[in-house]
Amino acid sequence: MLTRRGVGMALLMMTAAALLSPPEHARAASEHAEGARSFLQGLADRTIAVLNQKDLPPPKRIQTFRQLFADGFDVPTIGRFVAGRSWQRATEPQKTAYLQVFEDVTILTWALRFDQYAGERLEIDRVREDGKAVILESSIIRPGKGSIKVEWRIEKGKDGYKILDIIAEGTSLAIAQRADYSAVIQQSNGEFEGLIRALRDKREKLRQQAKLE
Repeated sequence: MLTRRGVGMALLMMTAAALLSPPEHARAASEHAEGARSFLQGLADRTIAVLNQKDLPPPKRIQTFRQLFADGFDVPTIGRFVAGRSWQRATEPQKTAYLQVFEDVTILTWALRFDQYAGERLEIDRVREDGKAVILESSIIRPGKGSIKVEWRIEKGKDGYKILDIIAEGTSLAIAQRADYSAVIQQSNGEFEGLIRALRDKREKLRQQAKLE
């Protein structure tokens, strides 16, 4: 259960590494919306730079992806959301441990899946505002395959713009991941510690795949 959604998130982020080339008809609704678009463009450009460093050692590569992830995503907010109601019952040490391993698993999954990049590119079709959030509606163009509709939910906080969720073909990855994590906790007799253990096991497997052991 911890694998399927993690891979889904990583693959979508991988496709965002392609140059963002908005069609001529796409226009930002406001300065706030334009800022969100520029933020995603910058994140994509930086990711491309990492992809082009073919000889980057695995530890350095993972560390670079960690910085990109921290800059691009609101990790604490996403982590709390996908933990569900169990977050409120968790102790402070458990919350700290969970957020760290949640970030590690996501980054390692993302880094490993970049090897599957096959020339996908992302085009922003429309920008709209939804309360405090900006929704970037986009199409992922896959060579020889059909395109995928993806929405990026972005908000601006004290640390600038951050991605809060990715909606692929109408499905929120954050909500789907929350359901997966809830199932893991239920299988652990409702103990939050069970989710932390499962994530730690997943992290070790990913570290081995990434040749960090």
